[in-house]
Amino acid sequence: MPENLKVDGKMNVHLISPTHTVLDGVADKVLLPTWQGNLMVLMDRAPLFTVTQNGAMWVYNKGSRPKCYLISTGIAEIRRNICSVLAWGVDADEIDKDRIHMRLESAEQDLARVHSEIERAQVQDRVDFFKYLLDKPSLMVPPDFSS
Repeated sequence: MPENLKVDGKMNVHLISPTHTVLDGVADKVLLPTWQGNLMVLMDRAPLFTVTQNGAMWVYNKGSRPKCYLISTGIAEIRRNICSVLAWGVDADEIDKDRIHMRLESAEQDLARVHSEIERAQVQDRVDFFKYLLDKPSLMVPPDFSS
């Protein structure tokens, strides 16, 4: 999709996990958790690559409540009117704690079996992300920008 293509004056937003597309939509603005702190992405932004961290990605559209996606460490590419995030992600309203517990147990078992430091770091990232998802209630309050 061309950078300058706007849908009703909104930017295109994509959240892409390794196994599927979590979000392919539009927004007025997006708040991303990055290693440098939270980053607010607005329309017509200068290009930027950044590293995301485990955190809440908030998608804002006028007239509706902000939508929360919980994301892992990953990367974000921001171009004028496109915000693409490549990370494990999940719609916060669709979290199934039983399934996350099972995936956490599986990842912890995998952690005991890996031999290389690279594999260990990758599996540890999965373990940390699943633990992060289980702590979701403390993360579900949208930032207040009114003050």
